[in-house]
Amino acid sequence: MMPKIFHAHVSKCGGTGLNAWLDTQVHAERARAAGFAAQETARRGGGRMDDLDQADPAMLALRAAVARDSIDWFDLLHGHTDLSPWLPAGSYVLTVLREPAARVLSQFRDYRRLAPHDYAGKDAAWRALHEACRTLPNFAALAATFRGRAHFRRMFEDHQCRALTQAAIPEVEFNSLQPEARAEAAWQFVQAGCQRAGVLEEVDALAAAVARDLGWCPPARMERRNVTDAPAPSAADLAAAEALVPADRLLYRRLVAHLRQHPHPAHTVADFERDFAATRLAALAPVLIGAEHVFDMNMPLPGFGLHGRDSPGTRECCCWFGAEPESALYLPVPGPGLPLELRLFNKGWVDPGLPRALRVTVDDVPVAWQAERRPEVSEALRFRATTRRTWVKIGLHCDAAMTDAEAGRPGDDRRRKVFNLWRYSYALA
Repeated sequence: MMPKIFHAHVSKCGGTGLNAWLDTQVHAERARAAGFAAQETARRGGGRMDDLDQADPAMLALRAAVARDSIDWFDLLHGHTDLSPWLPAGSYVLTVLREPAARVLSQFRDYRRLAPHDYAGKDAAWRALHEACRTLPNFAALAATFRGRAHFRRMFEDHQCRALTQAAIPEVEFNSLQPEARAEAAWQFVQAGCQRAGVLEEVDALAAAVARDLGWCPPARMERRNVTDAPAPSAADLAAAEALVPADRLLYRRLVAHLRQHPHPAHTVADFERDFAATRLAALAPVLIGAEHVFDMNMPLPGFGLHGRDSPGTRECCCWFGAEPESALYLPVPGPGLPLELRLFNKGWVDPGLPRALRVTVDDVPVAWQAERRPEVSEALRFRATTRRTWVKIGLHCDAAMTDAEAGRPGDDRRRKVFNLWRYSYALA
């Protein structure tokens, strides 16, 4: 039985891409949506999450109720609010840290790109901070103006230590602690509360170790999301950021040193296929529609090289291929020696020229595919193969993936894409 999985998501530490991958490892209905906790807190009269002190005793009953309901309803959870005090025994907790000054400046750039309508619903103090991020010339100016104010401190001053200790240490008490005490308290969470902790600069190694721990296929490379482009920071901005993170610096150095002494265990696709694939895929149950055994993108998605789900939890849930030149999807089959007809139901190519660039393999053997007209999709990619075991690996190979802009499509989606997978299936040939 899979444990409850919680990613203690520290803001601007690469967690959004990690969350997108984690979500695909469970059914979409079992992964808590990003805004669920905030919506539930507000619905129950608790106000906005970003206005609350998470360790405020007055908020404890409401926080506990939202946390317990989340844990009851979902198997995969992630968020900026710590759920660890309410997780059942045997749960799996992970977190990611980042080079501290880089995290501060990334947070500033993230706020800087917001427009007034993005923060119109926040209180006056938050609006003032966001407006200053948008209008002041640089981070050094922001720090000089806002240092000491509550919301600025919450997001910029030792934020990583603050995030990891939020359930144990009230904000007022945290603000009074010396850097060494802050870092020690956060380190205790990492050591005692996490099964895995890593750093953004080595997040692929962390993801592979998480996959190994849980019997999953490792991702080829972690997807980057919410990237804020910027030139190299000025010396003044770096100095201003560094002055705000003495405890985060101690914590980060300690974790990096720990990872040098105790590196994450390696885990490759070959390891997954040898040690875990049969068990992992046996739990994946298709829907029988006529003669076809059909899998949709809301189901767990064992494989690599896919982007995260679009429209999760709906009938139109899809995943784009193209995150990597080499992608794969695994599915269970009844046994070896069976001739199968396999289909990939494609909602559309990012560019009409890409079908010529796509190669398909089954269990690493090239196969020819044909486009087939099917209802509700652009086409189905149909091909045949004979099974070798109780599962099949469909490989998709294309080094010509494009962004929407490169393909001349409207929108600002920066993901590199080939085609949009809606469902996949097999039938006895």
